[in-house]
Amino acid sequence: MRKLIAAAVAIGALGGVPGSAAWAMPPRASSGPGTPTPATATAARGGTSTVTAAPAATAQAARAGTVTEIPLGASTQIYLFGLTTGPDGNLWFADQGCMGRGRCAIGHVESDGRLAVFTRGLRAGSLPYTIVTGADGNLWFTDDGRRPAIGRITPAGRITEFSRGLRPGSQPFELTLGPDGNVWFTDQGRHPAIGRISPRGRISEFSHGLPRSSVPFGIAAGSDGQVWFTDRGCARAGRCAVGRIALPSGDIAELRRGLRPGSQPLGIAAGTGGEMWFADSMGAIGQVSPGGQIAERTRGLETGSSPVAVTAGSDGNVWFTDEGLTAAVGRITPAGVIREFSAGVPTGSEPAAIAPAADGRLWFTDEGSTAAFGSVATGMPAAGRVLPRIASPARVGAPVVCGAGRFATWAGLAPSISAFRFDGFRWLGNGVPLRGHTGQSFTPARKDSGAWLACRETVTYPPPLNVTVSVISPEVRVQSPPVAAATTLNLTA
Repeated sequence: MRKLIAAAVAIGALGGVPGSAAWAMPPRASSGPGTPTPATATAARGGTSTVTAAPAATAQAARAGTVTEIPLGASTQIYLFGLTTGPDGNLWFADQGCMGRGRCAIGHVESDGRLAVFTRGLRAGSLPYTIVTGADGNLWFTDDGRRPAIGRITPAGRITEFSRGLRPGSQPFELTLGPDGNVWFTDQGRHPAIGRISPRGRISEFSHGLPRSSVPFGIAAGSDGQVWFTDRGCARAGRCAVGRIALPSGDIAELRRGLRPGSQPLGIAAGTGGEMWFADSMGAIGQVSPGGQIAERTRGLETGSSPVAVTAGSDGNVWFTDEGLTAAVGRITPAGVIREFSAGVPTGSEPAAIAPAADGRLWFTDEGSTAAFGSVATGMPAAGRVLPRIASPARVGAPVVCGAGRFATWAGLAPSISAFRFDGFRWLGNGVPLRGHTGQSFTPARKDSGAWLACRETVTYPPPLNVTVSVISPEVRVQSPPVAAATTLNLTA
């Protein structure tokens, strides 16, 4: 994060977007920090590639606070930044490797360790920053490259970028899914603003209530129906603040009372009790009550602490990354008790983006000298407890039902099978989704005879977790209908 704040990147010097690369990820550690095997890079053709690695270990095996990192290579080649759980249940990320000698890309990591990256559709000189899942079933990202834009990528990897509606000199940074179904983002450009993009790609920006010296940074939806953000205006001889934008009016109000002198708020996230939490890079974790009162806490932080990003965890606590003198991942309880975990975080690390995932852990990106994915156990189980199952033998012409799976309760929240349009059931034939078959029941046709049939169940945990989980039943073979036995008649004269 310090690199992004302090560096003056010559965007115009960046070349076009070349093909992609892939990194084979080793298995995650199942308990306690160890020495992960470095991932290896392989060349790939076209705009996408995939690599399959060994299956991941289950989240139950590690106690809360256990940190594991998976190194990917030098940060001059790979520079991971944005991170989110996608509509397919996978972890998606933005790679800014083109700031060095690598490539810029959008990619995802599946639960079995397979990684795919996508570049086709990114504009020449693209610089993707942060990424979030939209209500439309796609992922959205900010692009502060040569031609600033808000980008959209489908789960299949098709990228489209939108610029109309951005102001001249725009610098879109972080984004979040708003309670209105739109994606909201911060714009740190010549005309600071809070922006909104609809699922159809229509961009609007709002600045009434923002000081001219404003530097909007982190952004998150609150449980109060508003969108909250942090303002690093003090970096431009202005004042730092925590702000909120009312929906649908777009009216902006900023709060400063309660911030410590010299405070620099960065990432922000909603907690499980209606409050907002933010990371203060000057050595504190801040809380904003539903009534708008700000309080900052420092007890429990390491000396030289510099918190960067925050997120709600599956255990009901809020977790954060700390790239201070002792790099760590930290936890703060609803009562404000802070504890940091540095065992397992390599020397030279800079933990940055952090997000909850379907395995019950928090995953984070490491922007240190060696780029890495990291995870920290929360002590909670993986979301999927019992897989869905096809309840009866599958035969041509006979309806079959997908019996629902069972899922863990996280932070007192159960997942929903109807929160978004991408939630629900989907039938697969030989591993391929069957077009139009999204109900809980399915009747195989004659053309399905001999195919391997499975059902996929997708559910999403409500805010502030916003974690989507997708699980697939064991496959069954579709059988042909039984052939009726021939009848022989004996006719006698």
